[in-house]
Amino acid sequence: MLKLIAIALLTLASNTWAGSYYSCTDANGKKSFQAMPCGGQSASKKHEYESYEPPAQQTSYSPSAKSPSELADDLFRDNKIRQLDRDIAKSERKLDQQTKSMQQELNALRSKKLRANNNMAGAQWETSISEEMNSVTTKYQTLLENERQNLSRLRDERAALN
Repeated sequence: MLKLIAIALLTLASNTWAGSYYSCTDANGKKSFQAMPCGGQSASKKHEYESYEPPAQQTSYSPSAKSPSELADDLFRDNKIRQLDRDIAKSERKLDQQTKSMQQELNALRSKKLRANNNMAGAQWETSISEEMNSVTTKYQTLLENERQNLSRLRDERAALN
């Protein structure tokens, strides 16, 4: 019973897509489309369905086309270049941020140093702040040098891919 219903539905469905359709234009110029001929005072025009055949897919490569492995290599290279570009930009931002951080810390220590009193305790405090400034400078010089080396390595790697 189910098979009979399925066959009937498929037959009806195939009939709705095969054949023709009607375009109807009423007195006001409004168009409508339907499966049955137009009724009333509508002008009717019968159209046949046109079958669409997709173009055949190309199964072979032309001599100038790249092989799949060459395409994969190109994609890998392009992705690597984009990643290196992002890493280079990130490294440059990190250098700028570290330089600004160093300047902020040194400026804070300089303003602290200005508040040192002109006595023995003030002189010792000023010496302590000067030593702290030296260590801040040394810390940031090391960080900046490491980041510059990383940036240089990234740029060399990027240049090698071109």
